[in-house]
Amino acid sequence: MNRKWFIPLVAAVAAGVAAYGVTRHAARERSAPSLDRLQDVSFLTRELGLSDAQANEIKRLHASLGAKLNDCCARHCAARARLGQALATETNGAAQTEAVLAEMCRAYEAGERATLEHMRRVRAILNADQRRRFDAMITNCMCQACSMEGCNMPPGAMKHD
Repeated sequence: MNRKWFIPLVAAVAAGVAAYGVTRHAARERSAPSLDRLQDVSFLTRELGLSDAQANEIKRLHASLGAKLNDCCARHCAARARLGQALATETNGAAQTEAVLAEMCRAYEAGERATLEHMRRVRAILNADQRRRFDAMITNCMCQACSMEGCNMPPGAMKHD
């Protein structure tokens, strides 16, 4: 290959790879919003075209959900601390640790149920087109790879046909 064409060719390939990466990253960010983005009312207003009344109602729902989740988290953390103590002092059977574990699970479940109810209430505020787009955002968000360390569930593993 002629030497004078080698450097421009390498530069063009590098630029193409960089452009592909940036475009792919931007498209992924747009198509699969994170949970944090779905809790951002300005993001939802922009993406769904919410009216001021809808945005204000969703802000109110978000505040209510936040209070419920904070309570669930406090209950879960308190039970978890008691679980550590129970494990350290357990001598005869696992009755105490099982009871505390059940309490932790109930607090976690309450948070998940509050979140599900919140999504239903948000959906009830939306018109049909907004609801369709919101549902797609929820589905994309829920079907992302698990971010928990050690989890190896691949992206899209939960998607349905």
